[in-house]
Amino acid sequence: MTRKRLRHASVHNVDDPMVLQHCQIDVNVADEENTSISKSHSNLIDNFGPAPEHPKRRALVWFRRDLRLHDNLALDAAMRAQEQFWRATNEDMALLPIYILHKPKRQRCGAVRFQFLLEAIMDVAISIEKMHGRLLVLRGDAEHVLHTVMAAWHITDLFFEAGVMPYAVERDSRVRAIAKSLNVNVTMIRGGTLYDPHEIIRLNGGVPPDEYERLLEITEKMPQPTQPIPAPFKLPHAASFNTKELYFLLKSYCHDHNSEVADAIAGINVNTEKNDTTLFVVPPLTVFGLTPPDPHTTLIGGETEALKRLDEFCEDERRVGMFEKPKTSPVSVDVPSTTSLSAHLTFGCLSAREFFYRIMFIQLQFSQRPGFPVQVTLEGQLMWREFFYCYACGTPNFDSFYSNPGCKQIDWRLLAMKDDIVNDHNMLEADEKLAVRQLECWKEGRTGFPWIDAVMRQINQEGWTHHAGRHAVASFLTRGVLYISWLQGALYFQEKLIDMDWALNIGNWLWVSASCFFTDYRQVASPSTFPQHWDPHGHFIRKYIPALRNMPDKFVYEPWKAPLKVQRDADCLVGKDYPFPIVDSKLAMSRCAAGMSHAFSDTETAAVISDRKLTEESETLSWSADDMCYGYRSIASSSQL
Repeated sequence: MTRKRLRHASVHNVDDPMVLQHCQIDVNVADEENTSISKSHSNLIDNFGPAPEHPKRRALVWFRRDLRLHDNLALDAAMRAQEQFWRATNEDMALLPIYILHKPKRQRCGAVRFQFLLEAIMDVAISIEKMHGRLLVLRGDAEHVLHTVMAAWHITDLFFEAGVMPYAVERDSRVRAIAKSLNVNVTMIRGGTLYDPHEIIRLNGGVPPDEYERLLEITEKMPQPTQPIPAPFKLPHAASFNTKELYFLLKSYCHDHNSEVADAIAGINVNTEKNDTTLFVVPPLTVFGLTPPDPHTTLIGGETEALKRLDEFCEDERRVGMFEKPKTSPVSVDVPSTTSLSAHLTFGCLSAREFFYRIMFIQLQFSQRPGFPVQVTLEGQLMWREFFYCYACGTPNFDSFYSNPGCKQIDWRLLAMKDDIVNDHNMLEADEKLAVRQLECWKEGRTGFPWIDAVMRQINQEGWTHHAGRHAVASFLTRGVLYISWLQGALYFQEKLIDMDWALNIGNWLWVSASCFFTDYRQVASPSTFPQHWDPHGHFIRKYIPALRNMPDKFVYEPWKAPLKVQRDADCLVGKDYPFPIVDSKLAMSRCAAGMSHAFSDTETAAVISDRKLTEESETLSWSADDMCYGYRSIASSSQL
């Protein structure tokens, strides 16, 4: 996105077709006669199936990863359809907002992340209630719940934001088939990304761009992202049915059908009477067998909190306009040095377009700023997201070691992914048993390396850490020290990080482990000396590792080097109050270098890795796959896929 294009947009009304260019995307369906492409919005994917001839229509608006009212394209499409139906027939079209909640089966989800999700759902529910509507929260398998609800409530229309990841596309296809079998009109909206990843792939010759700069070249020639839609002031006919009536319809349907269908709707018990206060509400975390985090993480879920954080960050326009990601600190102990909006983007509490235009119009005021590479700016943050979404969309088996065609085949330890294999020590060789213990130490923040342990403990407690911290612990687990498969780390991050996004999580781990995109595996930072650049006194370490709170600055990053008297004076005996390092870092790093050299068929001597502070040059190198780094051009040119 260039300043020139943004300036062009800023002098036009947002409804100017030259600014918001419409593009239609054809979707193949079995019955071509029942297919029609809606013209009411630029991001409509499809709108198929015959609707009843003029009864009062009932539309479900299915909230998913768009937990907001501002710039909610599915909700906007439903309201447009509602208005059009009224004009055509002078009849109402009821809107029933719905969210289907279940403990993830495919993806792991810990208590901290799940709590954030529940807060985000509750925030949307409160916002809808203020407009005299009701968010209907149900629990169970989404496909089973939708089938039951659409049949029981005689739904005629279904609106939702289309998924773009392969597994989401397959699920949406099954939902469309269910809807079609019930004669329900389906409208899917593309709105989760700034650009359509499938269109990017088409423009790149049918394959996803494997370099960041190539993605920028393509998107520069595409129509700019549509400007965000304001939140509605009201939801007409959102309360056409009271909750007791809806519950009665569900109860009757479940009574008349087999128990398997009835069980799909958690809480619908035909023998239990309920009242309005207990119907279709957001359940507590304990319902899913999880304990609420105590203390609560600093990140609070919901659109209200997301917009508040965005406003607060954008108040300092110079910070926005002059933002450079590599200069942000990974050791902030109070207020994060970044926007900390990643979790809100993940769950759709904040629209990517809202964030994009807020920062871009501020950046236009800083036309004299230095020529930062795009990847270090706030805009670049979003473009990294586009990059990984696009690559994940176009790469078969993106999250697989063996089946992902772009994944480097490195002989990692613990390549087995099944928990029963990893946990059954009888099935493991001696080194694998050691690797299992080391993996557990890494997860729990007990490696004996304070910087690594502090970051992991922050992740476990708060569900978030700075990108440089993520890179550090990921590099430590894989190519840096432990030589354990990136898949093990990706699974753990999937469970613990609030802002876990499947495409970004897998993409980052592929990158940091040098399995894809980034192949300069020799660049490894010391787990002891690197963080001292930001935090020479170890404030971050002392916050997350209380056992080291009295350790002198000289030894806080390497407490095993402290004389016994110093340890006693600090009330921290290494090996008792804080663990010894689980490996000799130099020997382990040498082993990793040899393994990586073999994997890349390197004819050069293995890299000499020294325990030294970073030079000015190495400070500018990439610290994570979603980091905007000065050195990306040279790194990208050597990527091997």
